[in-house]
Amino acid sequence: MTAAARLLTSTVRESQDADPLILLWQEWRETFASSQQLCREAQRLERELVEKIGFPRVEIPLSDPEHPSIVAADARQIDRVLGKTPVTRSLRRRLKRELATAQTRWDAEAAAVGLIGAVEREAAVDRRVDELLKAASRSSARSIPGVIAKLAIATEWSELEPDADGYPWDFIRGVLADLTALTAKEA
Repeated sequence: MTAAARLLTSTVRESQDADPLILLWQEWRETFASSQQLCREAQRLERELVEKIGFPRVEIPLSDPEHPSIVAADARQIDRVLGKTPVTRSLRRRLKRELATAQTRWDAEAAAVGLIGAVEREAAVDRRVDELLKAASRSSARSIPGVIAKLAIATEWSELEPDADGYPWDFIRGVLADLTALTAKEA
């Protein structure tokens, strides 16, 4: 990857007519690095918030001595565990109020420490990463360095997202088509 990055960077510096895939690689690389940094920042803020107040949840008391309680993070879990019988109505209501209070506190604290903003920024950059990935997989390389750029994007992405839908296969199919077309032009 280091050799590929050096080659692509020097290709851009040396050529005014760089393959558009190389320029796309540059933008993708910067955007992907920003995405990773924003992810780490959001995770750090979330960890700090969890240490400070914990996740918004409630314990559902049970009558089973082997399992005295279950933790619920949303109202549906409370209903699933306790059922919707009239006998559990007041307990369900109380637990849902407690959960709503915990969620309200979480939301307020998350906004105060910047977690909500960090998550929103990360999501926006992630959308751009996805757009660039799609553009790279669908773009035809005009040169061997363009093919290298496409493979560099696929490789970097696949290292962190090995189970991503379609990747790296969309890229591999595209690279095969690119190499075939470039070879046919030379023949």
